[in-house]
Amino acid sequence: MTASLGSKRGKRIVSLPSILCFMSLIVLYLTVWSNMSFNTFVSKVNQIFVNSESNISYSYCITDSTKYKRTPYEIGDDDALRMQNLLKKWPVGKPKAFIYYLIHSNRTSMFLESIRLLDIRFNNQYNYPVIVFHENVSSDMLSSIRSSSKSDIYFQSVVFEIPDFLPQNFTQMSCHWYVGYKHMCRFHAKLVYQQCIIRDFEYAWRLDDDSKILRPINYDIFDYMRERNLQYGYVYVNSDRPSCTVNLWTNARTYVKSNSITPTFFDQWKENQMYYNNFEVSRLSLWLSDDYQKFIDYIDRLGGMYYYRWGDAPIKSIAVSLFVPRNETHCFKDIGYEHQIFKNL
Repeated sequence: MTASLGSKRGKRIVSLPSILCFMSLIVLYLTVWSNMSFNTFVSKVNQIFVNSESNISYSYCITDSTKYKRTPYEIGDDDALRMQNLLKKWPVGKPKAFIYYLIHSNRTSMFLESIRLLDIRFNNQYNYPVIVFHENVSSDMLSSIRSSSKSDIYFQSVVFEIPDFLPQNFTQMSCHWYVGYKHMCRFHAKLVYQQCIIRDFEYAWRLDDDSKILRPINYDIFDYMRERNLQYGYVYVNSDRPSCTVNLWTNARTYVKSNSITPTFFDQWKENQMYYNNFEVSRLSLWLSDDYQKFIDYIDRLGGMYYYRWGDAPIKSIAVSLFVPRNETHCFKDIGYEHQIFKNL
């Protein structure tokens, strides 16, 4: 969606399509964004139409493409606009990639140590943007995070809710876990790929707030992925508890059969086995593909992430084994990495 604004005399020239777009936004406000104050809504529209200094046309993912549809979980922050500016100036030949975290206000101290190690052992040299998705983190803490790191940090706030196709007072069937953890799993499996701030990127490296890079990484891992045509990178394979994957593999097999899918190596992938994806380097086209989008919509609608605590790790591992040739996956066994009790030395 674009609008031509500005003239030699400083007057704004608004075309008929722009007016129609604006009217469409008003309708969207009345029907979808009714929980947003009108002043906030006007501010967002102003960013879309009137930000002539940055010359960015950015629609907060109101688009015909389901790839970037706006969801209730996304709040359009100014950093999304700043990211689009960064991409316009992206160095020729450098992989369009970012590193991302999801953090909560009660775990910021761990995150500060994680990003400190990321800086000194990788990102001070390779300088990729770091996106910090956050829930309930104060503006003072966000400022502290930004000032404590040499990385170029972009913040995106998220709001978690139980999906509307589930009862608000749903009963957990097994693997009882706090609801916030299940929100996190759903975010990493599905919602992160609907966030506007990541659009136009090619690769993503996910780390957890307690991930630790243990020694220098002396090569660009995104270059490594691109040069070898890799889609998925990891450091470790382990297994989830059967009580936390109840019916997940059964439903995955049903999906494969009903959709006449020819898996790449799903038949060789052991049940409950999963990539330990708190360290995950991937090509975004994998998660934005129709194959994955249809699969994750199916899995999501079953409600197992909330009823049984199906984790994003087994869900995405199944997807990799369905849609990615095994020779397009790679174990970064040379990277020193620690997460909780796991260490790759």
